[in-house]
Amino acid sequence: MIRSYKRFAAIAAAVLCSGSAFAQSNADRIIDYELANSRAYETLSHLTDNIGPRLSGSKNAGLAVTWTTKTLRDWGLNAQNQAVMVPHWVRGVEHGSLVSHNDQKIVLTALGGSIATPANGITADVIEVASYDELAKLGRAKIAGKIVFYNRAMDMQMVESGQAFAAYSEAVEFRSTGASHAAEYGAVASVIRSVASASLRTPHTGAMRYDEKQPKIPAAAMTTEDADLVHRLLAKGERVRLHLVLTPKTLPDVESANVIAEIRGSEHPDEVVLIGGHLDSWDLGTGAIDDGAGAVMVMETLRVLKELGIQPKRTIRGVLFMNEENGLRGGHKYFDTAAAREEVHKHIAAIETDAGAAPPVGFITTLEGAALSRMQIRARVLSRIAPIVFTSSKHTGADTSPLTDAGVPGFGLVPDPRHYFDFHHTPADTLDKIDPKALAQNTAALAALAYLIAEDGL
Repeated sequence: MIRSYKRFAAIAAAVLCSGSAFAQSNADRIIDYELANSRAYETLSHLTDNIGPRLSGSKNAGLAVTWTTKTLRDWGLNAQNQAVMVPHWVRGVEHGSLVSHNDQKIVLTALGGSIATPANGITADVIEVASYDELAKLGRAKIAGKIVFYNRAMDMQMVESGQAFAAYSEAVEFRSTGASHAAEYGAVASVIRSVASASLRTPHTGAMRYDEKQPKIPAAAMTTEDADLVHRLLAKGERVRLHLVLTPKTLPDVESANVIAEIRGSEHPDEVVLIGGHLDSWDLGTGAIDDGAGAVMVMETLRVLKELGIQPKRTIRGVLFMNEENGLRGGHKYFDTAAAREEVHKHIAAIETDAGAAPPVGFITTLEGAALSRMQIRARVLSRIAPIVFTSSKHTGADTSPLTDAGVPGFGLVPDPRHYFDFHHTPADTLDKIDPKALAQNTAALAALAYLIAEDGL
């Protein structure tokens, strides 16, 4: 009798950990259907090839809102727009040349939010630093009137070991705040080494921000090849003078929108599992990996659930956020609206996909300890797609960060990250970088996880 009770208790515990058999069966159906009938690549093809780059405030970003809303409605989903005011920054002309070395062209691009140079450009000596401490030691006496060149490469050992996002986080600080640090010491412009894991002389853009206490100076990113060139010349003790022309403009804010659609829950419709990706992109490429793929995975998840007639107990809400790249206005708008309605606590999970579409390797999550272990067991069905590992992280996504900061459990889809920063924020972020099979695998993983949580909770 005691043995039978222990055996029953063990079976009951296993069932509790793994979730209901009904949920597991439907997760299987979702995976099978998406892998066999995916339309994700077709949807992404239109978004990238037909609409193109989608920088917030641009005409194309508006077209993307209109088209995705219509497409979701055509699929039988009640898609709505959540209005949000977004920045409207326009890139303009970009040119760099080494006037000290026979006017050799330097391939570079303005950082998002940068001010313009004077119309005839800036010509100044270049001074190289690898840290803010080094900048401070040089001081105003050596920095004033010069162009500061921040030369810090991504740690390729970290990238190759699968820690590409950690390597990126370490190297990206100069892109974000380097201009204001340089301006503090009298620099006339700043240029960074592109934050990249590979390059075919492609510059990597990205958002920067100004410290309002410091003068605003132009900021750009040069290719890693050109960064190496400038470094070699300076290392030989040669004087390097750069002529820099940038003509970006910051225009008045523009009204845009988050696109929201959902599968309503059958028993607890007010409880929400949010799945999100961002609809905007940088303007150099067509935003296939960042984050057209993620936006399409969200759309495709809703399509599959709708076509299969699967209605979980809780609502699965898809959000295509606007303005992740240079402002996070869409993410904050969603959170502020939910907070005003006292609905933040009704979000039982927020899942973000903003890391490309290479073959999936796992999810990062704010869950820890026993909860993390239970999640790994419950989601074993995902191993049919690929070996999926759940790993704890305090940050699981930018657009969903206001929710997770407020205590909502977060998840972030992790495709293989080793080559993501080869193309990230470059002219090379185009559809040809996407493997349709891997895109379908990622979508299947996202859809199945969202369903499992919506059906059985956390």
